[in-house]
Amino acid sequence: MDRSILDWLLEEQNPEVRLRTLKEYMKLPDDDEKVIECRRLLLQSKVYERALKKLRKDKPWDKFDAIMAFAEWGLTRQDIGKDIDDEVFALIGSTGFKMLCGEPYLLRNLVKLGYYQENIVRNEIACVLSGIKEDGGFGCISTNKKTNDPRKPHKSCARLTVEYLLLVAELHLLGYRTDCEGQLVQYFTKRNIFYRTDDMKTPMVDVMLGTFYPSDPIKVGAQNILYALRVLGCRPESEAMQAGYKVLDQHRTENGRYILTASKSVPAFKAGNVGEENKWVTLYAYMAR
Repeated sequence: MDRSILDWLLEEQNPEVRLRTLKEYMKLPDDDEKVIECRRLLLQSKVYERALKKLRKDKPWDKFDAIMAFAEWGLTRQDIGKDIDDEVFALIGSTGFKMLCGEPYLLRNLVKLGYYQENIVRNEIACVLSGIKEDGGFGCISTNKKTNDPRKPHKSCARLTVEYLLLVAELHLLGYRTDCEGQLVQYFTKRNIFYRTDDMKTPMVDVMLGTFYPSDPIKVGAQNILYALRVLGCRPESEAMQAGYKVLDQHRTENGRYILTASKSVPAFKAGNVGEENKWVTLYAYMAR
């Protein structure tokens, strides 16, 4: 990464981006002075205050969004303290993790925040990962027989499988190797990351070819997918990763920054304007290298 881009990511006006950059791109430990100071500023910021208010709301999806924001920023449950544990366990108690298609993404965020040591989280992860299909993906959870008739064979759901990829990548970063890693990686690499196996020019899901962010349970951008595969050991020079970088770099500007192509109308947190250079997309794009 060019120094000017790194300086841009480390600007103090965005402590949430700065903290993730310091911890994950620059690999600074939690007790580094720069990390400590940045974390202090983030916990005193308006962006953190807004997420904390979401966490305390009654609706499960507000809590989901807050948990996701904290995880993305590089915070942990220890950083947040007493404000998070009761809300997390209340959400688990009220939903049983079953948040429509969002369960694997919720689990990914809980792992990133430091909840994998909790038996209820660890056991749920073991349970859901055991459901991997022969094709290396995960099946649709719909009970609509037109969509997912249990009496008929179905291919895996690409949208859901991406979420599981993000979950397994986070476990890998913590040093936990899951039995399904190889199958998941093969699921994407045999498709040159994004494409149908019967037509390598047609994407499995259109949104994968853009830089959608912050991620949604059914919408994940190219930068996050490539990042997760890189974490899981995919070689940058491989044919599949080169095909993935080619797609991602279509959104790269001449100065080496990346454009945000799409986001939710009400995202989990404000990450930037669509059509403009984006710090989060840029950070993930370089971590994916």
